[in-house]
Amino acid sequence: MDRIALAVNQLYEKYPYPSLPIKSEKDLVNKLHSNIMANILATAGLNISDLSGKTILDAGCGTGEKACYYSYHGANVSAIDMSNASLKTGQELADKFNLAVDFQRCDIADFNPSKQFDHIFCLGVLHHTSDPYMRFQKLAKLCKPNGTITIGLYNTYGRFRHRLRRMKMRFVAGNDIERRMNYVETSIFKRKFKSTHEKAFVADKYAHPYESYHSIGEVTGWFDKNDISFTGAYPHAGKGKLGAFLTQLKWIKTRKGFFIVSGRKNPAPK
Repeated sequence: MDRIALAVNQLYEKYPYPSLPIKSEKDLVNKLHSNIMANILATAGLNISDLSGKTILDAGCGTGEKACYYSYHGANVSAIDMSNASLKTGQELADKFNLAVDFQRCDIADFNPSKQFDHIFCLGVLHHTSDPYMRFQKLAKLCKPNGTITIGLYNTYGRFRHRLRRMKMRFVAGNDIERRMNYVETSIFKRKFKSTHEKAFVADKYAHPYESYHSIGEVTGWFDKNDISFTGAYPHAGKGKLGAFLTQLKWIKTRKGFFIVSGRKNPAPK
């Protein structure tokens, strides 16, 4: 691991993320779909039924809720992450619902499977790495022709106010994870954290040692360089480069700090 990867992994070993409160099959299926998965799948032009029988890579799976969701709907799922604590939680969740997920401890940069995937999801991961584009290139090579790739990143514009808050917090609490957690508890939440999920949320949002910021135009540029055609984004980003830029400027006010972009790998030329 490089220096950034080591620091990031230290956070997630202590605070596995997202540690969602999935207590029942209903939670896994309905809550996950209604809260996030419906929008994620829509950007790739997919319905939940499209996952059945497909090979899926969850790159940076965290505590495995999405990987288990894909498996529940009939997909053949590989899920990678660097955090042992997160993978342990994910495996426990899969075992709880008797789901087959191939969890592996691995950096995206070092992942060399013997197959390509129909659908690749990498959500909230690349912006915590030293070289997001290099890892995106790796994922693009692992995507089958006509397959889809979906990535979620922090937005350059929508994350602006939070970036200022992180700067203030760094000045007050330094880079120590626990000092930052204490600062959030006493100065932002002004109460004790209530649950494991809340602690994981706070650690990921406020105590994280490293994050980068990106735009829709940047990501569609990545797509163009890797023979991937844009299929959709969430939140909706307007038409054309100018429309996307103007829409993202509005995200400063509405604080839409995270965006999802999907594309389809172009078929190989005959």
